[in-house]
Amino acid sequence: MPTTVQAAVAHAGEREFRVEELELRDPGPGEVVVEIDATAFCYSDWIALRGDTGLPGDAYPVVLGHSAVGTVVERGAGARHRVGRRVLITATPECGRCFWCRAGRVDQCAQLFVPPPVIGTLGDGRAVRAPGASATYAERTVIRDIQVFPVDSGLPDPWLAMFGCGVISGMGAVVNVAEVRPGASVLVVGCGQVGLWMIQAARAAGAEVIVAVERLAHRRALAARLGATHVLDPAACDVEEAVRDATGGRGADHGLDAGGSVDSVRTAFAATRLGGVVTLTSYVTRDTTVEFPLFDLALRGRDVRSSQSGRLDMRRDMRRFLPMLEHGVVDAEAMLGRIRPLSAMAETLEAARSRAEPTPVIAG
Repeated sequence: MPTTVQAAVAHAGEREFRVEELELRDPGPGEVVVEIDATAFCYSDWIALRGDTGLPGDAYPVVLGHSAVGTVVERGAGARHRVGRRVLITATPECGRCFWCRAGRVDQCAQLFVPPPVIGTLGDGRAVRAPGASATYAERTVIRDIQVFPVDSGLPDPWLAMFGCGVISGMGAVVNVAEVRPGASVLVVGCGQVGLWMIQAARAAGAEVIVAVERLAHRRALAARLGATHVLDPAACDVEEAVRDATGGRGADHGLDAGGSVDSVRTAFAATRLGGVVTLTSYVTRDTTVEFPLFDLALRGRDVRSSQSGRLDMRRDMRRFLPMLEHGVVDAEAMLGRIRPLSAMAETLEAARSRAEPTPVIAG
């Protein structure tokens, strides 16, 4: 039977969430209902809230959220996860059958960016949809089992809540995409949750020089604490010159963009050495474009790589990265903001959009 739950609902034209009741529909074939124990708030959901969901106004209201830990409480026909199973949720599905999954590019699964499914209805009968098909800003969500991954770990729920977005996107960009090796020089532009996970992964990979670029002083301080060997305020220095000074005059072997802006993309490209690897993660709006000098792009050897969710493969990356959290190789506690209940969604949103906290978490 449909279940009534509390959810943070986004309405067309509004820039705040409304926490309200929604009647969650029953799971269909290949779907499960997951009770959310904790979910991380991602800055990309603030981008979506302010209007860039790619949806027409009549597709609203919606429930956002895409990185969580929870427990399966109900399953539809043929679903592969049993009731009572502890699971991680991510926005990137892994169907295992499409061309991209079979080619080893799970990050481009054909089931990604599908039209948002209806997950339930409001009290007035309006359908509620889920961009990203995950809808974790709710007490429970109904979700495809291809976005749900069993987890056996004693890590705290708030730490696991970060796995399906910040951990995978940041650490995956370093390990899976850039393939940073010991002794390398790494530039990270932007020290929000993704950039800070990049810094930690680069340190764990044995990078010798890690340059962090960030406008906010408290984030620069955290970047230094987590492994950056150099921290730069782009408003106070010439970043390209400073990176060359730190890397023997060449520029960084790896330029990683995590700044969420066209400027951060350009900086990562310009401050990476000839023959280096540039890894891009920024998302501004769906129609944002960026220009690179064609001479540099075509003839000077930079390898530009896309990093949707760190080119994840959840089963592989859980084996790679969860032990790093469990054994303290990376500092998950430092990545947490405050932990608030769903009823305090307005405070959580403000902490994210003001960039006051690395990763606000909703739990309890």
